[in-house]
Amino acid sequence: MLVRHTLCYLPTQLLSPLAQLASMVLWTHWLAPEAMGAFTLVTVMQEMAYLACLGWFSTYALRYLPPDNDTTARQRYLATENTVVLACVALSLVLAWPATWTLPASGHRGLTALAVGLFFATRALNAHYAERARAQAGFGTYAILQLAGPVGGLLLGWVALERIAPTADVLLFSYALAQAVGTVLALPGLGMRWRLKAPDTAMLKAALAFGGPVLGLSALGWVAENHVRYLVQWQDSATALGLMIVGWSLGRRCASVAAMLVTTAAFPLASRLLNEGRQAEALRQLQVNAALMLAVLAAATVAMQFAGPELAALTVSPAYREVTGQLLGLSVLSGMLRNLHVHATDQLMLLQRRMGLIARISVIEILACGLGSAVGLWGWQLHGAVVGQAIGSALALGLSVWWARQQLGFVWPWADTLRIAAASSLMALAMTLYPSGEGLVHLVGSLLCGGLAYVLGCAMLYRDVLQHHWRIMRAA
Repeated sequence: MLVRHTLCYLPTQLLSPLAQLASMVLWTHWLAPEAMGAFTLVTVMQEMAYLACLGWFSTYALRYLPPDNDTTARQRYLATENTVVLACVALSLVLAWPATWTLPASGHRGLTALAVGLFFATRALNAHYAERARAQAGFGTYAILQLAGPVGGLLLGWVALERIAPTADVLLFSYALAQAVGTVLALPGLGMRWRLKAPDTAMLKAALAFGGPVLGLSALGWVAENHVRYLVQWQDSATALGLMIVGWSLGRRCASVAAMLVTTAAFPLASRLLNEGRQAEALRQLQVNAALMLAVLAAATVAMQFAGPELAALTVSPAYREVTGQLLGLSVLSGMLRNLHVHATDQLMLLQRRMGLIARISVIEILACGLGSAVGLWGWQLHGAVVGQAIGSALALGLSVWWARQQLGFVWPWADTLRIAAASSLMALAMTLYPSGEGLVHLVGSLLCGGLAYVLGCAMLYRDVLQHHWRIMRAA
């Protein structure tokens, strides 16, 4: 079932982040580093605003959405959801004002606050309804909501920056419009109930009881993921942030894309197994998830370590090129280390409601990454800041794997890890031996050579598994 659901989500999980990656590259050709820094700060502040306004309820919906056949419970949920969503929109507009004052100085604070508020509100709606569509296995509706912002914002932003003005405000308005259109298009597939009715207080309490601690953990995770942006801005400058953010964001996005190719389908399946009392099967599901995620992340990390500088030279504008090439591979590595514990062992702790364990891991990661990044930035500039992030996330991964084993009986798939490490080494060797050169043809050839070596290595190391599945297919 995991493979089938993963394949259903796959087109969306590929197209959405690819559009985000493409947009990050394209905006370097319009936005100055300071404007780029402001735009990316708004996007990360939106994540925190969403957590505070609506994320707690989205988490509850993903875990406990009443089934279609329970009409009474579903109607109570829909009435409660309408109230929560309306309150979220209003609060998002309010939060935009203090958020605006954390950005580099602008001559149009009111216009910027409006752009930020609309971006906050529309992105929150897309994110919440996408989680509900995922809980309902509504693949088409999920696709609309996940693609509206990245793809629609890319297209509208491209036109707006060219025709109106190359500013962060114009880009934020473009994304807000695209996200609003996505919500409107997706609503018919969600099974909405439009009458306003008093929310179910018991459901609200249950959502807060489950989503509240998750909100706190998500806030810690947000700090762990994004504090380096503010550290660079405060310790260096907004221009340094803009220069760093392209390589950092592209690398982290590559890692998160690779992780989400597997985890989008895995969490609902593991949650369902736990709800049915099938503990052993849920643990096995998460082990398979961890192995698949590691396989994809390892290949992406090796590819960017070798091809990152050449990729930056071919894509981003000259002002960002040197720093992006230096940071891309390291950013993917640090993102891989973080995603491995967030979407594997930490996810088990979330399902088992072991919030304290996740909080301890997050706090340790924040402190380790913060200290490492500050020291690295002071001694080795932007390169050192990213290395510090990787060291802190490696420590958090080790602790998460250890505690998951000791507290919850989860055994990390070490045999798979060794196999994947061997295949990754073969990929690295192939890319090292590939003839030197430059240009698009050389980049594609290098990636194809490395990718083919990795696939062949995995096929050889997993031939027993492949033979087993082949026998099952022939018998069917």
